Amino acid sequence: MMNMQMQAQPQKMAFGYRSGLPTYDGFIRIELSNRPVPYHISRCYPGTLSEAECQKFSLASCRLACMCLDMIRRRTPPQSLQHILSGPCLQRLETMSYLLENHLRTHQELKERLCYLPAVPMLVYTTLVSPDITETVVSLAVGKSTYWATLVFKRSGSRWICTTADLG
Repeated sequence: MMNMQMQAQPQKMAFGYRSGLPTYDGFIRIELSNRPVPYHISRCYPGTLSEAECQKFSLASCRLACMCLDMIRRRTPPQSLQHILSGPCLQRLETMSYLLENHLRTHQELKERLCYLPAVPMLVYTTLVSPDITETVVSLAVGKSTYWATLVFKRSGSRWICTTADLG
């Protein structure tokens, strides 16, 4: 399980329009990061978001990206993600984890760089595509290496389910 506490602590947030789309910019604080993590949210449909909603969604995205990376590195059991990932998404991550484990058996230096240090979010970019679909990209630092996680969320009833989690 991920042993990282993430908390939203209000920072200055900017609301604006870039390319005609409403945007929200702000920061979230994460325990393992020595600096606030910036987020940028753009919206492709009418409506508004509060600062609390932006921070909550950005924190949830960071948390899920870290948990997916930890699952691939075999630090988090797949069962802990069943409630938030769709079945096919979870299966793809389990397959990736299996392939990575086999690859790392013969690449010890890569294993040392990837598997032992915590994942620390560096930035979050989110696009609210429609009221029922959201796409997020999270930059994660693991030691000196940077990895990117792309997450696609779809609303299922009153819950958001991650249907795509692509890490690399």
